[in-house]
Amino acid sequence: MMSAEPDALAVVNQLRDLAADPMNRRAIVQDQGCLPGLILFLDNPNPQVVYSALLAIRYLAECRANREKLKGELGMMLSLQNVMQKFELKLKRSCH
Repeated sequence: MMSAEPDALAVVNQLRDLAADPMNRRAIVQDQGCLPGLILFLDNPNPQVVYSALLAIRYLAECRANREKLKGELGMMLSLQNVMQKFELKLKRSCH
C-alpha cells in the first residue's frame, strides 16, 4: 500500500500547473472544490506540497478578478499566516 503523500503532491502539482495557465485561473477559483483543497494543502507536513500550493495560489492571485474571492475563502488567510509562522520558526532555528 502506498502512502497518501505522493498523491497529495501529484494533485497539488497538477493544480499548480493548471493555475500557471492564465486561461484557467478564473475557472479554478470558481470551482467549488479547488480553493478549499488548496487551503488544505497549505497545512500539509510535506514542504513540497505546501510550496506547490503557495505557487498555485500566487498564480491565481495574478488574476485581479480572483483576489477578493481568494481573500474571502474560508481558512485562506489563517492558513497563510500559519505557513508564514512555520517559515519564521525554521528561519530562527537555522540562524542559531
